[in-house]
Amino acid sequence: MSLFQTFATWLRGRAARPRRGEVPLGPGLTIADLPLYAQYQRIGGSTTPEQVTDAIRSADVGTMWPLVTLANDARRKDGHLQSILGTREMALPSLPWEVATRGSRRKDRKAAAWMNEALADAWGGRENDSELVGLRGLLAHMQSGVFHGYALAETVYEKHGGLLYPKGWNPVGAYRVHFDPTTGRPCWYDPTGTQTYPGIDIRRGFAPGKVLFYQPRITGDDAHREGLSRVLLWAALFRNWSLRDWVALGELSWKPWRIGTYEPDADKDAIAALRLILRQMSASGVAMLPAKTNLKVEWPAGNKQEATHKSLNEYLAGEMSKAVLGQTLTTEAGNRGARSLGEVHDLIRRDILAYDAACVAECLRRDLLGPLVRRNFGDDVAIPEFRFLTEKPVDLVNFAQGVSTLARGGLRIPAAWVRERTGIPEPDPDEEVMGPGLAPGEVDVPIDPDTGLPAEPPALAPADDPASPDPAPEE
Repeated sequence: MSLFQTFATWLRGRAARPRRGEVPLGPGLTIADLPLYAQYQRIGGSTTPEQVTDAIRSADVGTMWPLVTLANDARRKDGHLQSILGTREMALPSLPWEVATRGSRRKDRKAAAWMNEALADAWGGRENDSELVGLRGLLAHMQSGVFHGYALAETVYEKHGGLLYPKGWNPVGAYRVHFDPTTGRPCWYDPTGTQTYPGIDIRRGFAPGKVLFYQPRITGDDAHREGLSRVLLWAALFRNWSLRDWVALGELSWKPWRIGTYEPDADKDAIAALRLILRQMSASGVAMLPAKTNLKVEWPAGNKQEATHKSLNEYLAGEMSKAVLGQTLTTEAGNRGARSLGEVHDLIRRDILAYDAACVAECLRRDLLGPLVRRNFGDDVAIPEFRFLTEKPVDLVNFAQGVSTLARGGLRIPAAWVRERTGIPEPDPDEEVMGPGLAPGEVDVPIDPDTGLPAEPPALAPADDPASPDPAPEE
């Protein structure tokens, strides 16, 4: 090795060293799971508006766990909220994806092909008693950033043949992220006494490629006030409070009013005994009364409160659907639109899906593909691009009719383009095919596109002409 090569090797090693306080890019788990006793307690249940306001105020100064915990609790108690959030979160992992090269050189294509295979093989597993998820689990977890405003995950690597491969991902709960009240930067913080508040700067405390931090633009506010949790939380809690009152009303609607009267000179014991009798009647329907006690049973007249509770819950559900999916017709049945209007609403939802796909792809290229390609292939290799295939599947019937009409009109259409659009591969020579095809022994005669007649065979060279005499042997 020459002196110049030795110096270049030393320089690359020095540049690759992690800065002070950083975790080097390599195998192992950095953010371990918290035991259950160290996780924050549930603060839901009989939540009051004052508690909600306090949680939001804490989040406004960077302490996120009260708001995150309350938002997750609201999601667990509201079936509609879970449905619309799950719809948006599960739509992205269900899309096909690919890693495409951004360069034209052979090593650029090689890096993209390797990255494509490495991500497909990252199935997850276990690492230091922590459960790792595969790529689809990572994508679903990253989509929780739409709700909370951010999502944090750690990539766990393993070495094979001198290369660093992604093994899986460790999804980190949103309640473990705080924002520095001085700088506004996101920090990883655990309430275990091992870190000082507000924790370790996520962008500067870890080597790039070890941590994926996703912050989509949802409401356009500051980073610690992004996401839909503030938009959805009040509506979900109003629905919960309304439903609780509705259930209480339903419990009373079909029960008679039990009215007891007592004499003016009745003592406290007699009054308490009468109250106990009235309560026991709701369960058994049987009561034993003293002779001087009067009991009256009346059935209530028609109650009109049911429509108020139902209308309020349906209105709030519609507002939540608009916030998450941009529309309501794909989540709620009713007579509020024709089929064409429903198709328009479905296009709106697909626009949101395309936006989510673009944002997540940018994060993956920055926090995963870039550092990993740099680590394995060097600094002069073009970083490949992660793509979601968000195009709607082709309607084969309409597409075939359109192609046939254009072809009859004289338009020359490449067969390779048709196969690409429809996903129909080129059949092998000995493979059984459907359609007219060729009869056994029939020769596929090319057609001259200018005349529409069979094309003339190409002229044979003299050496290839079977009628020409064999050349004279060389002496």
